Amino acid sequence: MKSLIYSLALLPTLLHAETFTIETNVSAVTVYPEGAQITRTGAFDVPVGRHRLVLLGTPKSDDVGHQIATMQFRADGLSQTALISRYADVPWRDYVGEAVKKVEERIEDIESRIQSVEDQADTARLKAQAAGHTIAFLTNLGRNVGSAESDPENLRSIARMVGDETLDAENTAQAAELEARETETQLAELEAELETAHADLAALVPEADERIFIAVDVIAEEDTNGTLSLSYLNYETASWQPAYVFDLKTGNTPKVLIKRSVFVAQTTGEDWNDITLSVSTLQPDDQSTASRIRTKRRSIREKPKTLEEPVVEAPVVVEETARSWNPSAASVQGTGTTYTLPVPISISSGYGAAELELDSMSQPVELFALANPSRDDTAYRTARFTNPYAQNLISSEYARWHVDGVLVAIDASPEIGPREEVELGFGPLYALTLKHQILGRRSGDVGLISRSNERVERAQIHIENLSDQTWPLRLLESVPFSEQDDLNITWSANPSPAEENVDNRRGVLAWEMELAPGQAETIQIETELNWPEGMILR
Repeated sequence: MKSLIYSLALLPTLLHAETFTIETNVSAVTVYPEGAQITRTGAFDVPVGRHRLVLLGTPKSDDVGHQIATMQFRADGLSQTALISRYADVPWRDYVGEAVKKVEERIEDIESRIQSVEDQADTARLKAQAAGHTIAFLTNLGRNVGSAESDPENLRSIARMVGDETLDAENTAQAAELEARETETQLAELEAELETAHADLAALVPEADERIFIAVDVIAEEDTNGTLSLSYLNYETASWQPAYVFDLKTGNTPKVLIKRSVFVAQTTGEDWNDITLSVSTLQPDDQSTASRIRTKRRSIREKPKTLEEPVVEAPVVVEETARSWNPSAASVQGTGTTYTLPVPISISSGYGAAELELDSMSQPVELFALANPSRDDTAYRTARFTNPYAQNLISSEYARWHVDGVLVAIDASPEIGPREEVELGFGPLYALTLKHQILGRRSGDVGLISRSNERVERAQIHIENLSDQTWPLRLLESVPFSEQDDLNITWSANPSPAEENVDNRRGVLAWEMELAPGQAETIQIETELNWPEGMILR
């Protein structure tokens, strides 16, 4: 801690102030589309008077200027008089977080247990070695005695003694070896436990080497203890993206189950362990006030007599403001939406992402087949339903579509407003086949005297249901339209469409029908275009 004391000495000091060192850890984070607000907490216990609280643990971000500028300190019972920070030459090596300390203590304990097991195995093998020496001695003794002058009874007695003692020694050696092997079986479990502990330590070690020195000068009107907090913004070190699963449940009463989740990534330089996590559509560093209106000055002058000048509009200056992705524009809250996850979350610092579940909700659907014969050769299973949420379903690059739990598509999903009705596709229906054919096309001059040009086209659409169930079908097709009086367009269809100018799109037609198993339908469309001679049709 010598370097830490040196750092303290460089800072302004308080007369008669006592310094308290307090470890802080991340307890809550609000992640924005780009960046995060991080809240650290720590316990304090100070007597009445003026004090300096040194807050340990805050890693330095790449944008340390904004990080320091946005710091806010709170502690009930304490009045802040100054907040001092330093981000250069800070002795971070003197600081080790509690999480790292616990893992290091765990490693020391496991290594101690491994050494104890190895000592027990060595002791057992020493017994086996001693028994081996005894066996060797008895063997030599038996040979020497057997060759000596001795009566038969004495020889038998010695032989029995050597045999009994040798047997005991062999049993002792075998038991000692078994004991050593049994003891060593514990080593495998301990080594696996040690490997896990080292992996846990490695997960903590990649944290940032550089820490910020933070000191808060406070006044306590009385002896006070409690929890203090320090919050700050960390730009470009965290982000989130929405993700959805749309799971269509078919049957007599079809419905769609919408599962909402978020992908969260962070590279703040420290792990977030058991924190309260929120994700927000707000972006604190985005534009916060209306753009300044620009005046439009116009002037006139006399035309030059020698040259006709075209009228040129005075340029309008438009001030562009760089904006990052901000889905809060259509939020029902106006200023954005924030979701807080109901359970504590842990996310490691590094290049990766964690998918976190938010919630799920089901909604009844109108299920039908949607066909676009001019573009596709099969119809698509489609569900029409209303967004059951009171908030936007923000557009996402990470959406999955399921039918009865089976994955059918991975694609981007559109933004869906609160209580908005929407149609979403759930994969192709290969048994509903489509065929679009041009039966005839005629174009060119009509007659010898006419100055008009003409184009006539006859098209046919064939739909067939090869499945074993009846499908409600909505079929879309387009016919040309004109906004020029000189271009005259007429069309006819058999059967007639149920709807024209679908979704206010001119020339888009819709047919509604029910296709029973094996049923086929044909639609014929004829269009005629006439325009003056000398003009080109586009």
